[in-house]
Amino acid sequence: MSEYTDRERELLDSWPTVTAEDLTRMNDLFPHYLFFRKEGDLMGLGGVRLYTSCCGHKEHRPYLARTETPEHRDLLNHLKHKESWTCPWCGRAVTVIDLAKARKRKTLRRVELTVLLHVQDGALYADALALRKDYANEADLTARPTAWCSSGYRFTQGEVMQVDHQWDDKHPYITYERDKLGRRKLVQGPFKFGSLSWYRYEAYSILNREALEGHPLFRYCGYFDLWQYRPMGPRGYAARFHDFISYLTAYAIYPRQVEMLAKAGYWEPMNDLIYSRKKNAAAMCWEEPDPRKSFRLNKRELSLLMGIQPPLKTLEVRNYVGRHWGEMWSLPFCMDFCNLWGNHLDPMDVLRFLNRYRLDPDRFLRYLGGVFDQDYIEAVYYADLFEIYRDYLNGAYQLGYCLEHSRVLWPPELFTAHDLTMEQLAQRQEVSQAQNRRARRLKYEFELDGWKIVFPATAAAIKREGKMLCHCVGGYADRHMRGVTTILFLRRSSAPSTPYVTIEMDGNQIRQIHGYHNDTLQGSPKPREVHKAFLDTWLRWLRAGSKRNEDGTPKLPKRAGTGNAEQKGVGAA
Repeated sequence: MSEYTDRERELLDSWPTVTAEDLTRMNDLFPHYLFFRKEGDLMGLGGVRLYTSCCGHKEHRPYLARTETPEHRDLLNHLKHKESWTCPWCGRAVTVIDLAKARKRKTLRRVELTVLLHVQDGALYADALALRKDYANEADLTARPTAWCSSGYRFTQGEVMQVDHQWDDKHPYITYERDKLGRRKLVQGPFKFGSLSWYRYEAYSILNREALEGHPLFRYCGYFDLWQYRPMGPRGYAARFHDFISYLTAYAIYPRQVEMLAKAGYWEPMNDLIYSRKKNAAAMCWEEPDPRKSFRLNKRELSLLMGIQPPLKTLEVRNYVGRHWGEMWSLPFCMDFCNLWGNHLDPMDVLRFLNRYRLDPDRFLRYLGGVFDQDYIEAVYYADLFEIYRDYLNGAYQLGYCLEHSRVLWPPELFTAHDLTMEQLAQRQEVSQAQNRRARRLKYEFELDGWKIVFPATAAAIKREGKMLCHCVGGYADRHMRGVTTILFLRRSSAPSTPYVTIEMDGNQIRQIHGYHNDTLQGSPKPREVHKAFLDTWLRWLRAGSKRNEDGTPKLPKRAGTGNAEQKGVGAA
């Protein structure tokens, strides 16, 4: 770990400490108990020992008639195990526990997570503390909770400092968020549990909330007044929180922006920033304190935006159209454009498609509206019409149509034009695949010494091969026909129609080779070993370029170190 700077060392040494008032508030996070134990002495009188976890009171009261008072008798009458009462010394609600019945008191153990706030030298400090109370020993009955600091935070305008004690208390790790929030969360929330691949944040309470009210900057953050108590919020009117540190981090970097959005109740950009560090740069600019410049709106448009609060996708559409076509659509029109596609289609996908072919959005909408209004079209969404038009135009581009012609860009009969284009594409694709299969047949087919490599011409032949040999090659038929993979048959020259061994190729390498039942039956020979000489010769011929003689027979390559041909080709390929 790197050495601390002088400033960091000074801040660590002057970090606020826990006060007696803080300890009292921490203790009040736990349920309070009044413990008692009845005792006897040699005289047979005895008494009762009392312990309180709320105020730390401890005393012994003997059973003497002369000491009895109404308060004393009332106390003795309430010493019943698990009875709810009020502490006679501090007035807090307590549960009475008989130490004779609760010997180990394991069920009373409890851990509370809290964030403790302090203000010092103009900075807001927050310590994430894991508090624990254990009542196993007599001294623990009246003790304050023990605390372990997970991490500490220092908030000032434009900078957030995190001191992480998670792994090393003596040498904590320091990270910063400054000036602007990056995509990567450098300052993390406290109490993160789980593995590196999966984790979650535990909820925690917040102590010394009044520290926010007295701070000149954070008094306006609105966390408790606006953020947590917003309608349909993630926590509602919760007493425990999980996003306090993330919210303060965002506020420290963008105070004016967060305050403005919180007061306006525009939650979407804040949700994205606080939870996901998503800035929605296509819709707004967080670094701009002026909301009009941030959203690229005038005063009237900004007022409309805060009033209707549309999804940020609306602003993204508006800015994209203005950037690529030089038009400034109104916010209501952008909302209508987004709603036009419903949940079926992202409106940005539509605009990117239009920009790819440099189509005018207004002309496109008029055309699509005309198609939608045609009498014979029923029960179709605009998203469906767009997908049909997109397939048509992409197909027209692949076929080399002149896209500058108006009747090509905007066909009067969209469905007819789409079907014809798709049919022509399918024919072209079939021709291309047929040419590919012919090239692969010439490349792979081979015959030598009574054995031959056969290239299957149809999918049915591959399925028949799999059925006869009891393996799964039939599932490769479609991919073979499309050229994704190559399936070959190893056959005897004397019986070329009888299935024997099946081969899958990866270029010039054998990916897999199997015979009957994938060669799994006991005593089944391995085709790669049985036909090693033939297969090695064939592979050398493949790697040499699949050359053939004038009569079509394979032209075998020369052996290394010899000047003679390995062997003349036998049979026609």
